[in-house]
Amino acid sequence: MVFLRLLRSLLLIEIIYLTMPASFADTQKMQPLSSPIVSLQNEGKIQGYFDSNLAIFKGIPYAAPPINSYRWLPPQPVREWQGIRKTTEFAPMCSQKPNSWDKDPSFQKTNEDCLYLNIWAPESYFSNFNNQHSFPVMIWIHGGGFVSGGSSLPVYDPSELAKQGVIVVSFNYRLGRFGFFAHPALNSESEEDKSANYGLMDQIAVLKWVQNNIPSFGGDSNNVTIFGESAGGASILSLMTIPEAKGLFNKAIIQSGTGHTRAFPPTPKDKAEIIGDHFAQKHQISGKSVETAKQLRSLSTDDIVDDLNIQNLQPDFFSGLIIDQTLLTQSLDKAYEKGNFYPVPLMIGDNDGDGVLLSKITLSDLNKELDTTSDEINHIYNPDRKKSETNIVRQLIADIQFLEPTRKLTREFIKKNIPVYRYRFSYIADTARSYSSFGAPHFSEVPFVFNTLNRVYQSVSNQDRAMGKAMMTSWVNFAKNGNPSVTGFPNFLTVNQAPQQLIHYTMSGIRFENDPFQNRLDFIESLFNRKANKAKTSTQNIPIKAN
Repeated sequence: MVFLRLLRSLLLIEIIYLTMPASFADTQKMQPLSSPIVSLQNEGKIQGYFDSNLAIFKGIPYAAPPINSYRWLPPQPVREWQGIRKTTEFAPMCSQKPNSWDKDPSFQKTNEDCLYLNIWAPESYFSNFNNQHSFPVMIWIHGGGFVSGGSSLPVYDPSELAKQGVIVVSFNYRLGRFGFFAHPALNSESEEDKSANYGLMDQIAVLKWVQNNIPSFGGDSNNVTIFGESAGGASILSLMTIPEAKGLFNKAIIQSGTGHTRAFPPTPKDKAEIIGDHFAQKHQISGKSVETAKQLRSLSTDDIVDDLNIQNLQPDFFSGLIIDQTLLTQSLDKAYEKGNFYPVPLMIGDNDGDGVLLSKITLSDLNKELDTTSDEINHIYNPDRKKSETNIVRQLIADIQFLEPTRKLTREFIKKNIPVYRYRFSYIADTARSYSSFGAPHFSEVPFVFNTLNRVYQSVSNQDRAMGKAMMTSWVNFAKNGNPSVTGFPNFLTVNQAPQQLIHYTMSGIRFENDPFQNRLDFIESLFNRKANKAKTSTQNIPIKAN
């Protein structure tokens, strides 16, 4: 429980005065400052609140509401307001249908008008206007398969991170068909060919907003780290290939975000437009004229959501990330293989129980998909023949979707001669061990990074707290100086220095060691290479018919 601290006596002066000579500020009358006030560029003034040594601002608009005629347009500028706007409450999460496990009250507060961000900054900056220190900035991109989630969830509360001497920014971006939707009628109206990946455009708008405004909160715009999990990590991988995002961040942390390079790759635009047309026809809308676009925008919010969520991804009506030929020009896998990305110092990793089981998958299904046999799989995954098929399938899914793609991407990064740290999370919270027999599940590292374990688990052990504090410190240290090493633990080396080793957050502590799953990942890599070579040979052998 966070308690409202006693407010100290401060100068009653707006942050805009920080850009003026100190002598000017010194002439202002001393009065108690009850809350922090900041002037934003081209927008207006906002008022946050102090709590637990932090200055907190919630619900700051970074773009105009993407509603009515602004639906399916790039984020538009915020209209400047008069007076002081209170920013003390979270804005609604972006419109979505909650999954069966989404029990937090935030999921009952959703809206198309959702393009808002939040800031947690050390209070010390606001209590000393002559302070020239600038704090490192961490920008969180939430996950949720590009259809679910939001920045206001309690598990994402970054208060403990910010207390370590960083500024943390979180935000909402358009989800589902509001954020990722292609249709010929929308494409033809875009003068800049900016359509389809509206959610990525929102993220770029946030990065630009931070560059323009974060110094007024005490932030260092030249030391910005973006970090995200799952779809948030995939967003970072996407942003690193987009020229418009170049230079807007300086470091990145990707948590279980590599699934979209191979398991859930972006959809080519022509196919995405067919999917979009299927959705339109479902609602008796056809054609590609201006009138068609108008009819699409006249659909209700509920019509657009249409029960889409992680449990119902609707592949015939929802495309996810789109190769729009403007922001994303090729698959993420190909972009990184070709070196077509903007390199920044990186921390990248996965969970040993990662893997998203969206349907009933059998070992026989995987044999066919991977073009292998049960004998080959058992040789690697079940040499003593004691594991159940369910156990083997879960390990295979994790390796296919996240672990092997993470290792593969790491190798592409180090070709650019940038420092890259690789990690693996295999710790399971004390109260979750009875039902997490297949390793640390997807997303389970998040409450440790934010040190919000008490928001997730009914009871938290001392061992849990120690792991949470160590992981949070590791992330903060990387944001501060590019090195995630933590005092009292082994010194972490980059993959450039130790190619086979990784940072391993285990049940018995934190180790820096060789990847314990190296043989498994080598096997998966060989299967994908074999499949790719077969496909290449098959293409080369297609007979060419004379006209």
